[in-house]
Amino acid sequence: MSNLSAQPNPQAVDGLLQVDGSDEIDLRDLWRALKRRKKLVGVTAAGVISLTCVSTAYQRIFRPVYQGSFALLITDPISNDSGNNSASAGGLNGSMFEELARNTTSNDLPTLIELLQSPLLLSPIAERFDLSENGLASRITITTGGEKRTEAEGILRVSLVGRDKDEDQQLLTALSDTYLKVALQERQQRLADGLNFLNKQAPALEAKTEQIQSEVAAFRIKHSLLEPTAEGGALRQQEAGLSSQVLALQAGRNRLSKVREEIANGTLTARGFQEAIGGMGNGLTAGGGVQGLTISDVDQSLLQQLLKVETELAEARSTYKPNSSMVTGLEERINQLKPLLLRNQLEAVDAALNLNNGRLQTAQQQVAQLNAQFLKQPALIKQYEALQTRLTIANQNLAGLVSARENFQLEIAQRSVPWRVIDPPEINPNPIKPSIPRNLALGTLLGLVAGAGAGLLRDRKDHVFHSPGEVKAEIGDLPLLGHIPYVDFFKGVREDKRFPLKELDSETQADVGETERKAARYQRFFYQEAFRNLFTSLRFLNSDRPLRSIALTSSLPAEGKSLVNTLLAKTLAEMGQRVLLIDADLRKPQLHTRLGLNNLRGLSNVLTDDSSHWRQALQPINGYEGWSVMTAGRRPPDPTRLLSSKRMHQLVEDLGKSEEFDLILFDTPPVLGLADAALVAEHCDGLMLLVSLDRVDRSLPKEAINRIRSSGAPLLGIVTNAIKQEQQGSSAYGYGQYGYGKYGYGYGYGYGYGGYGYAAYDTTSAYAHYADVDDAEDSTDSAGPQSSQRDQDKKNKSLTLSERLKARRAQFMRWVDN
Repeated sequence: MSNLSAQPNPQAVDGLLQVDGSDEIDLRDLWRALKRRKKLVGVTAAGVISLTCVSTAYQRIFRPVYQGSFALLITDPISNDSGNNSASAGGLNGSMFEELARNTTSNDLPTLIELLQSPLLLSPIAERFDLSENGLASRITITTGGEKRTEAEGILRVSLVGRDKDEDQQLLTALSDTYLKVALQERQQRLADGLNFLNKQAPALEAKTEQIQSEVAAFRIKHSLLEPTAEGGALRQQEAGLSSQVLALQAGRNRLSKVREEIANGTLTARGFQEAIGGMGNGLTAGGGVQGLTISDVDQSLLQQLLKVETELAEARSTYKPNSSMVTGLEERINQLKPLLLRNQLEAVDAALNLNNGRLQTAQQQVAQLNAQFLKQPALIKQYEALQTRLTIANQNLAGLVSARENFQLEIAQRSVPWRVIDPPEINPNPIKPSIPRNLALGTLLGLVAGAGAGLLRDRKDHVFHSPGEVKAEIGDLPLLGHIPYVDFFKGVREDKRFPLKELDSETQADVGETERKAARYQRFFYQEAFRNLFTSLRFLNSDRPLRSIALTSSLPAEGKSLVNTLLAKTLAEMGQRVLLIDADLRKPQLHTRLGLNNLRGLSNVLTDDSSHWRQALQPINGYEGWSVMTAGRRPPDPTRLLSSKRMHQLVEDLGKSEEFDLILFDTPPVLGLADAALVAEHCDGLMLLVSLDRVDRSLPKEAINRIRSSGAPLLGIVTNAIKQEQQGSSAYGYGQYGYGKYGYGYGYGYGYGGYGYAAYDTTSAYAHYADVDDAEDSTDSAGPQSSQRDQDKKNKSLTLSERLKARRAQFMRWVDN
């Protein structure tokens, strides 16, 4: 409705990002914003893509850019001398010496590319084709690698771009010829310089080689040596063998000393002595060899006798008693043999130890002598190897110099071109710029980005609802009970404090013009049908128990609650319903102004004065039977306390029990920031939330719904209110098609048997068809809609170009926003 106040909205949320105590971006809100502005996103993206296509087509047709290229092989891929440039012992082999003479020890490709693009080489070509050197250089691109191997640094690919294919072909051919000619000249000059360098170095290398050979011969004569390294190795092998013998002698001595100690202590028995002797296979013999301990035959017989007597004693003890003559005799025999055997064993071990010590001393002396002789060899070896190294390097340098000189002479005689064209100069017949796939892909990407940016920016600047469908999509869990269309007649009602009922009725009088009369008739018909549909939705909300008391609230002030309540009550009264309209906005009442009533006694008086009866506060509306109004009354100091009192609850119950009214409507303050609406709804059968289009921020209705639900008040659904002129849909006719476009609107709402569903189809054409049968049939009436349409067309033609463009722009923005 048009009762929108001109005051700004202090609670509006500017922007499309919902911030709940943090700065995090909700991607779902961004996606919803893009869906809301899909038309603007699509138009912007289509515009950018179209501009890209037009620009690409223009450049492709009138300013194409062609590219040609050729490839140069600058190194030999089969026998590359740079692969044998290793030096031995600090010297130079033949290949390295040749590279030094050629001055090509490093392949500096960046420098070579700069040389090929320098004015020194391009100046003759530029003069020939009447071009500037810098301009020609900027059109040339030189890169390494081929088409399949980017790492092939031995290949240079020269590319040239231009707009004239014939001239560019000639330029490419001239460039390839120039580069080959320059390469040959540079090669011949470098070979000549290298040959001179080699000729100067030859005498010094020959003299140096002869001097080193003489020094080697004098060294061999002085020290009586041919190969010091081989002779030193032989000494080291002898020393190692003697060292091993010393270790073996020391191990044998330790073993013999341990055996003698056990014999002397009596811990080694005859049998144990025999086992010790047998276990010295790796020890030393009495003679110093690496065999077991050797004893005489007498010693062996004594040992065998002792072992035999011990065996017989063991058998006798198992047969005879310990004090028998057999046992005692054998024991005496053992006692006689043990001392003899012990003495013989000690003498044998002592003899072996003496012989071992003598051999050990001899071996140690020999090791010392070999070591002293070997220590003299390293110095001789060092001197000899230094001479040999110098001689080797000198020989290699001399051989490399001779080989390089021969190669240089042969190459100078051949005069072969060092570079080769492996891909001939050729201009691609297809333009490379503009690239259609690249430009289209880039244009599409830029179009999507620009469309998304435009949509998000527009949504940030225009973060309101534009249609009931947007409200339904944003708040999907609540029914959309109805939509109140825009009616131009109610514009300025709130600001001017007008009495709309009498003015609306006066528009239908005969003293007004025919055009104004028909316009008023159409307006009245449309808002009446909208409120009838709203009443139908309310009836279908609860078929078991009809709704008797309903409150209407909004998120913000000045959304049209009072006017909607007034017109709803007026429409229901005209339908024969008994309606009571109560102004529950005790802070800033409006109903008495809308209806031209006094506000001496009202709701506040009934709630504060126990002796006051509610019938005393009712005021009838003249001309509308069954329509009563209870104004707000005197402004109380604490409205919240009154609306939450038991008296208020009892008042609503008494009104319902009286059965004098079919429907009781409560006009309440906004729900955000005030508790009045929720308190009133607690006493009613339900609460409706009014959402004004093009007015309230998108986030506020959700916040209002959460506030209502947290208070426990029953929320019935949403009612949308158009406060600005609505654009007609493509399929809608409306009464604007009959000559009153400024009153038309393009949204239709269907209500089926279910009661309150929002219909996706348009019904305004049907409304307009049944609004006035006489007008619909009289299509030739000069004062009818068609003549009015013609007058409107003439008026549009009389506008200036700036005004028409401005109107078109406004129409386009309305289409984009919807």
